[in-house]
Amino acid sequence: MKTKIRLFVIAAVLVDVSACTTIKNLFPDKEKDYQFTTEIPPLILPPDLAGDASAKLPTPPAAPATTPSAPAAESVDEVPAYTPTETAPAIDRNLIQVELIDAESGAKRLRISAPSEIAWRMVGKALSRKSIEVTNRNQDDRVFDVQYDQSKQDVKDGSVWDELVFMFKGFEANEQAFTVKLQESNQQTDVMILDKDQKPVSDDASLSLTMLLYDTLKADLAK
Repeated sequence: MKTKIRLFVIAAVLVDVSACTTIKNLFPDKEKDYQFTTEIPPLILPPDLAGDASAKLPTPPAAPATTPSAPAAESVDEVPAYTPTETAPAIDRNLIQVELIDAESGAKRLRISAPSEIAWRMVGKALSRKSIEVTNRNQDDRVFDVQYDQSKQDVKDGSVWDELVFMFKGFEANEQAFTVKLQESNQQTDVMILDKDQKPVSDDASLSLTMLLYDTLKADLAK
């Protein structure tokens, strides 16, 4: 019986030693390796990566020169500034007056007490404010070609019926072609409404356009 116990103990010891050896083989001790390991030499970077990398970046090519674009069309708040000249000196805005005077054949015209350079800007601004379609403008000849609808009304809040009536009337084409001509004389500028034959007109539509410009110019000067 004692012999069997001794054999069992010896076998257990051998198994334990074998197990420890197996574990050490699986997880070897690297302490001696660390002791005898030499230092790794410092990393040597190529010249293009050494130092400040941002300083080595190539300079982007300069953008090609562009041709200036054509000037945009005049709008209500983008009318070119008036530059005084020898023929059109600076003038006090508070001194500018707008008159409604009689012309030949019963027509009406406006008279602005300012040179044509200033009057041109004023009339162009008035046309824009009232959303009158300008099909052509020639500053050298001082003319605006426009399409004007006497019956056109501004949109206003109202009943559903009023809005429906306005919407259907909007499809009716009642526009007439006119030329707004500016003519300067003695530092004053006359504004005339001409027909397609470049003759003064005195019908209801031309008178309506004249009065609309008159009221708009007066309102602008009063600001």
